[in-house]
Amino acid sequence: MRINFLFILFFAGTFYKLSGQGGIVSKDKIPVFEKEYKIVLMLPFCIDMPEKYRVRDKMADYYEGVEMAIEDLKKQGLNMTLTVYDTRMDSMEVIRLLSNPEMQKIDLLIGPVYDSELIEAEKFCSIYNIPMVSPLRYFANKTGGNFPLINCVSPDSLEYYYMGQHAALAFKNFQALVVENTDKNVKPFAARNFKRGYEIVSGKKCKIIDGKIKTPTTEWNGKDSLFIYYTSKNGSAAGSALDNSNKDKWIVIGAADWLDVDRSNYNVFNGVYFYDSYCVPSIDTTYKNIRRTFRNKYGGDPQRYTFIGYDQFMFFGSALMTFNNQFYKYIIDKNFRMVHTNYRFVQRGNLIENAGTNLFYFENYNIYKAYWRQ
Repeated sequence: MRINFLFILFFAGTFYKLSGQGGIVSKDKIPVFEKEYKIVLMLPFCIDMPEKYRVRDKMADYYEGVEMAIEDLKKQGLNMTLTVYDTRMDSMEVIRLLSNPEMQKIDLLIGPVYDSELIEAEKFCSIYNIPMVSPLRYFANKTGGNFPLINCVSPDSLEYYYMGQHAALAFKNFQALVVENTDKNVKPFAARNFKRGYEIVSGKKCKIIDGKIKTPTTEWNGKDSLFIYYTSKNGSAAGSALDNSNKDKWIVIGAADWLDVDRSNYNVFNGVYFYDSYCVPSIDTTYKNIRRTFRNKYGGDPQRYTFIGYDQFMFFGSALMTFNNQFYKYIIDKNFRMVHTNYRFVQRGNLIENAGTNLFYFENYNIYKAYWRQ
């Protein structure tokens, strides 16, 4: 696969530069590419809990992606023992699983998912300095321990901030406006955080308007190209955005939720850009390869959590194989294009979190990746 090759190539190149003649070795003096890594995956599969079918189905999709990643990683030389546990959405079950002395010897813990489970895992990893990945939920470091706690998702407030940074890089010569709607479903900090991220990177002003009293027409300087970001996810905001999307020198960007609104002709969105933390265009070469493999292995089509599971295990498995369990030191402020999103991990206090995001556009009923984080 194209994406796997580029991803491994980056790690291999970095490994070559850092290893020197002696090579990077693990604590037990075994070169990282020869070591057998012990990885534990904790997810709420909720076996024999029929009432939890929604959670179980998502975790099953995630694990199918993990299985596909394992096959690809083994072809690339990863020597790994994966142990998978069902947390049953129960913190006491997590405590019981962690009480096994063998858990102290693992190289990486991925999961659990829910806060009550995560805090027990955090306590454990903090004591034994084991890298811990929160795969599906943002989780702050509650113990204050100095160990690698890695979040694959960002909280809403930071997600808008990182979108603003991305916009500053993608639309460097544009005047920027953010339309803040009073929609009750929109976080009140969305526009402010987007503005802050944009201004820090660009060094230019980004104005927040209400779209009614102050509109793009009244605020445009009349000479520069105009970038307009709508924070609201509702239909009225989409309608206002569409009214402005066909004007010369104007680019409109909004929430991917607009594409879920029932419309007789989705092509009204032609040329409209969207920000979202998840996007797998069906026309993408990598998507087609994964879909073909998935159909041969499982039947049907891969789902959202399949791609998330594949990306996460592919990323952390490759990082572990390249840098041992010190990998977290080498992934900071580097950009990785994954299948469903970007990974750009940044250090913020005692946390490592993902600042990556997607920008894509819609045309002829298809989603195209437009810009990725530079």
